[in-house]
Amino acid sequence: RGGRGRRDFRDSDRDGGSERKPAWKSQRDGGESKPAWMTRKEGEERKPQLKDNFKGVVLYGVSPVLTALQCGRREINTLYIQDGLNPTNRKDKVAVGEARKLADELGADIQYVSKHELNLLSNDRPHQGLVLDASPLEYSPLAELPAVAEGATLPVWLALDEVTDPQNLGAILRCAWFLGAAGVVVSAKNSAPLSATVSKASAGAMESMVVHSCANMPKFLDECGASGWHVVGAAVGENSTACAEYVMEKPTLLVMGNEGYGLRTNCARACHQMLMIGQGPFSGALATAGAVAAVDSLNVSVATGIMLHDL
Repeated sequence: RGGRGRRDFRDSDRDGGSERKPAWKSQRDGGESKPAWMTRKEGEERKPQLKDNFKGVVLYGVSPVLTALQCGRREINTLYIQDGLNPTNRKDKVAVGEARKLADELGADIQYVSKHELNLLSNDRPHQGLVLDASPLEYSPLAELPAVAEGATLPVWLALDEVTDPQNLGAILRCAWFLGAAGVVVSAKNSAPLSATVSKASAGAMESMVVHSCANMPKFLDECGASGWHVVGAAVGENSTACAEYVMEKPTLLVMGNEGYGLRTNCARACHQMLMIGQGPFSGALATAGAVAAVDSLNVSVATGIMLHDL
């Protein structure tokens, strides 16, 4: 109706049906150049950014920054505070004020900058108005677990076999700190580095604990077993024991696997026993009528928290 002279572009195109793109995207094919606002003028220098003057690495968020300042494990260079930040209107006003006070006592440079500049420094992560320029933290190499004195409380150590996601690693460190794990050791290869993302996800726990690494996880587990540690892995199987039913009679090393494929074969072989978390009696109760099972496992950080609590 009323379509005389109107062309239907859904079915035909002058270019043979190819997808239309901005001219600047096909510049290699002789198209026009990018718009002026996307192109730096000839001879125009890039505007300096705060990160250009960084001596260390970025750390962001109230808890990571404050804990880093309190623990003294990093060399502190500069504390950046959001200009116009009013701590009196925040629930963490005491923490923000304490961070500023500690940075001043440590002789660090303190600069007040815009929220936009802090967004650039933190790659738009939730910085909460605080960003710190500080030296990085590294894993501490560990050859063997420490001996346990006779009569002492049986400790639980945590071993992470190639946990690569920084959010998961941070959440695991938070659980380990809160639930009283005696220590954490990760694979030296194929593990997330101790980054600002990990520290933020750990709520600052990463700043207050030494995280260890081992060069060869299967060999490390074998040696721990030979020296009197009971090595238990997290895996679902016919021979797995419910974690809540596990009775700890020796110092225990709990091994958690990768987010995708779980424990590597050689790591699983080094375990004396496998533990699992049973599904709740009302598992799937939230499913809509006729829905298929969508969840059959837990995130590695959630599973770690539950298992550490049960142990």
